[in-house]
Amino acid sequence: MTGAPYGSDAPAEPDAEPDAEPDAATAPPAPVFDVRTRLLETVVLVVSVVALRIVGLVLIVLSTSGPGSDPLGMLLPFVAMVVDPNLLVWVALAAAVQFGLRSMPRPGRMALVVIAAPVAVLLVGTVRALPMLPQSGLIGLLGNGVSWFDAGILTVVVALGVAVAAAAGTAPVAGARRWAAPVAGGLLALGGLLVLILAWQAIEAYFTLGGTPVVVTPEQGDRYLVTAGLTVVAFAGAVVSAVLSRRRWLVVTSVVVGVVGLILAFVLQVPAGRFLPGPAPEPAPGPGGSSCYGEGDPNCIGG
Repeated sequence: MTGAPYGSDAPAEPDAEPDAEPDAATAPPAPVFDVRTRLLETVVLVVSVVALRIVGLVLIVLSTSGPGSDPLGMLLPFVAMVVDPNLLVWVALAAAVQFGLRSMPRPGRMALVVIAAPVAVLLVGTVRALPMLPQSGLIGLLGNGVSWFDAGILTVVVALGVAVAAAAGTAPVAGARRWAAPVAGGLLALGGLLVLILAWQAIEAYFTLGGTPVVVTPEQGDRYLVTAGLTVVAFAGAVVSAVLSRRRWLVVTSVVVGVVGLILAFVLQVPAGRFLPGPAPEPAPGPGGSSCYGEGDPNCIGG
């Protein structure tokens, strides 16, 4: 029973209805779209992807060019690879996701940004194939191996860029080093790029046409050792920096990606089987100059 206290002259207040709506003044405020914050996030994301693309192309050029190569002659193709239509279309799609889906949480937007990479390659490939579409048809468009290869590479680079942007935007924990999370994200992305370089080196070493025998040169083996060593250092540094940042999700991501990257580095070794035990030595030849393969073999002593 409600009402005025016993002995009070104040009038009794009516009972509150159980289904009454809360006061608007006490309701939590609706999230406000901050254009500046979203613009900064988009710029960091795009700059991270472009920087990773440039670093990856520089590593490819350095790992494939010989001592007598002309760096100036490779400058124009290098710029053309950096300023690629696939990348430009992806930037437009990423901006559309960032500013068009204002109320979507950040994980959902980042997932769409990664998916936008193969979509961008598909759009660019469609525009390029329009003149030949009546002859080749849709099968010729979707069966273009080069486009699928470009889509895979760009998707991996965008995913690494998202990791860098996420680590750079992580709020520092009290008492933690502010540089630890961004450094962990950068080293994680660098390790991913180095794994891509290892795949490129393996394809370069073992890809042949017309049944030409594969000959792995000592220079190719040395390049693998240098690249694999840098990969181990990058992933190890990412794990250490993630631990110092005290961000659990960053530690788990660094460990998982690092283990997968090290497994791929072992699989992509050049030459193949360099870390595996060599074949067993052949048995010594018998007295007649031939090998003895067991009892009953005429080449063995005593028949």
